[in-house]
Amino acid sequence: MTAALLVSVAACGDDSSPSASASTGTGSPAVAPYLDIVSGSADISDIYQKTGQASFAAAFVVADSAGTCTPTWGGSTAIDDSTIKASIDKITANGGKVIVATGGETGTYLETACSAPALASAYEKALDAAGSNYLDVDIEQTVTAATVTSALAALQKARGTAITLTLPVGGEEVGLTDEAIALLTSAKDAGVDVTVNAMTMNFTATGDWGTGLTAATEAVKDDVASVWPDLADAEVYDMLGVTPMIGVNNTGGTTTLANAKTLLSWAEEKGLGFVRFWSVNRDNGGCTDGSLSATCSGISQDDYAFTSLFKGYTT
Repeated sequence: MTAALLVSVAACGDDSSPSASASTGTGSPAVAPYLDIVSGSADISDIYQKTGQASFAAAFVVADSAGTCTPTWGGSTAIDDSTIKASIDKITANGGKVIVATGGETGTYLETACSAPALASAYEKALDAAGSNYLDVDIEQTVTAATVTSALAALQKARGTAITLTLPVGGEEVGLTDEAIALLTSAKDAGVDVTVNAMTMNFTATGDWGTGLTAATEAVKDDVASVWPDLADAEVYDMLGVTPMIGVNNTGGTTTLANAKTLLSWAEEKGLGFVRFWSVNRDNGGCTDGSLSATCSGISQDDYAFTSLFKGYTT
């Protein structure tokens, strides 16, 4: 997912509180669409009034434009920016939770700009600025696993943060990359309780795209089970989430409402801990010509159709 282009991405309810007591059970909202909070292109109040969706994953916190270990929104907006704070206040006023998402597709990662102790501090600054204790670490670039997981271990020990690792999938049967599996293994070895968010977008599938989304997520489930072999299947599904890209993807299939329904039905059947999508900024029919846009899905749809659909997800 990228906050620059906004086209690539990162059992509970909105009233849950974070917990680090076990690897299963997310502790974070069951439904929290990604929101590019820097662009201001999504009307948070309107979304809530028309769909009831309150919680969001606010993207993306990265290093500053100089590449130093300074948390910013999108690389240029101060972490305590008043406009961003006003958007966060709208979310919390509706009873929603804010998940702070770091990383993404573009920009300089805090995870590469910081040492482990400094990274833990940067995470805390971002969480404190958002009044949150939910962290989503979206890894789409090369990072040093030990640096990330050491920081996450320190963060979680200090404040019990609910942590999600959002990782891209390679295809219907590929699952996670070797680097992503190594990151999960490092998290386990460091004693970090995490949930895993399968980024099901931008891959090639044969046949129905909705079925391809479920197959790719199932492949990720098998990878997670290989890292935590002592967990029962139900526990593995519970620590797993899924994030498709609605409408036109950068590459691969186009996610229609029917495809999303296929994925959500499968997720409910398996008991996935949470669902998200990229992004609420694109959840409208402002462009219907199949174009790739930061502010519309590229397909014919009603405004907030995907948000309304995902809002009904139950585990």
